[in-house]
Amino acid sequence: MRKRPEVDVAAELIATARTRGVVDDAQAESLTTLANELYGSAGAARTSPAGQPGERRRPFNPIIIAYSAGALLVVFALGWFLVEQWRKLGPAGVLAVSAGYAVAFAVTSMILARRGFAVASGLTATLAVGMTPVWTFALLRLTGEWPVLDWTDALSRYQPWIASRWIILELATIGVTLVALRRLTFFTLGVPLAAAFVALLIHLGQALGDPYTAWYVGPFYLCVVGTLTLAIAYEIDRRQGRDEDYALWFYIAAIVPLLVGYIQVWNRIGLWRHALPLVAVAFVVAAVYLERRVLLAAGGIAAFGYLAYLAFDVFDDVVALPVALAGLGLAVIAAAVWMQRRFPVLVARVSEEGLFSRKALPAGRISTLGPVAIALTAMLFARGEALEMTRERDWRQAFYRRRAERDLVHRQDAPGRPATESVPAPTGPPR
Repeated sequence: MRKRPEVDVAAELIATARTRGVVDDAQAESLTTLANELYGSAGAARTSPAGQPGERRRPFNPIIIAYSAGALLVVFALGWFLVEQWRKLGPAGVLAVSAGYAVAFAVTSMILARRGFAVASGLTATLAVGMTPVWTFALLRLTGEWPVLDWTDALSRYQPWIASRWIILELATIGVTLVALRRLTFFTLGVPLAAAFVALLIHLGQALGDPYTAWYVGPFYLCVVGTLTLAIAYEIDRRQGRDEDYALWFYIAAIVPLLVGYIQVWNRIGLWRHALPLVAVAFVVAAVYLERRVLLAAGGIAAFGYLAYLAFDVFDDVVALPVALAGLGLAVIAAAVWMQRRFPVLVARVSEEGLFSRKALPAGRISTLGPVAIALTAMLFARGEALEMTRERDWRQAFYRRRAERDLVHRQDAPGRPATESVPAPTGPPR
């Protein structure tokens, strides 16, 4: 059986003592602060394995801010240098510089880890992993697998070919991150892992999908990627310990493509737009059960997006709508205040250790796999519509092309007559 970290035992003991009235709120806060100072936020002691004094591991303090600011400066400096000197260095120079920095960051991370500076070591290891796409791209350029193409080249516009090259970069980033996680556990390593995983899913769809209908089906596929990543984030959330939080980055990485895809398909789903409030409620309920503020923010974005749709589209001329919404908001606040005044014990019990403390959704995997099935179904139906609309677009382009050619021949045969103005062929997708 895995031994529970000291910080988990201390937190549970303080919460139980607070609930049973052994200590009051002020004493519980003091005990929590003392437990954080002794054991740290990740269950790590404040001394290194060699007995030397290490850094204070808290969720948020000036040391963490200094580390983060230093890491951001390093990323900005490296990005600036590579962008400015890319043409001068060439693929070989970029490979040497990026690989050298990656090795230097990795060595620094190991040295800091031995001396007990876990936060600094984790951030430096993240910088080392972040160099992986750069040296992988330079290596592909050197081997000729990613040649320099002009924008007029047809190969540069062939989406499956471009996506297959990006897949190599993402697989390399995921592999290096997993190797780093075998030697070091730090939550910022979830950033490249989550970003590369979502990008891998997107580019896999582009590489294996039909480029003929990708302009229409692509946004629906983004919704599939978002819901699937949410399901994976939930599984990570259930299985990870409290030492490091990797699921947070997967939640964020899932919400971004889901939001972008939903915005792009908004004008195509008709009455299904009114399902957005259900999406908002689902995010809020999941945020309560899983204790995830990022899901609460996603639910708020969905709710305000739907309200904006009602205000500026559906009920544009209805004056009473803002008054009704303001009244509803005040009613919700009043109900919450009434509940806290009439049932303080019930509210405290639910907030502290009620049904929402188990970090699990009510229906389990059905709650996460259901949205994936809905998104997949919508994408399959969208493919049939895409085929029909793409054929219509091609017919219209061919019609306007023949008309332009006929007008050109007419002007050449009758130079003295006024030329008939030709109508340019549409280049974008049909509206």
